[in-house]
Amino acid sequence: MTDEPQNVQGGQVPDLPVDPELAERVVALYSSVDETLNELRVPDEERKEVEQNLMEAIAADLLVRLGERLSDEDKKELAEMGNGFEPGVEPDLNAVAGFFRTKFAQEELVHALAEATESVLKEFTDAMR
Repeated sequence: MTDEPQNVQGGQVPDLPVDPELAERVVALYSSVDETLNELRVPDEERKEVEQNLMEAIAADLLVRLGERLSDEDKKELAEMGNGFEPGVEPDLNAVAGFFRTKFAQEELVHALAEATESVLKEFTDAMR
């Protein structure tokens, strides 16, 4: 990984402070998940499903972590974003992401994502042992 900003959809990704120890643990956990799936000889289609489930679990963990830090007023505003949807229909994820970007600094979001990722992957690898 370089320190150089990269173009993302026409914009620059800002340099963010990285917690090297946390980043190293997350990378090691991803490797452990990959090794575990290889050892279990999980077929490609099932592997994609496992990976999708892990991503959804990480997103849920992240929402809980960030939600705990919101004010009651912010929680109410977020809940209103989901009003009017039929059960099983998800709100506009870009709008939800935009909401969190207005409430937290990008560094906080990146750190919370890394912590959520670490938590979910650790739980998964521990359960597979």
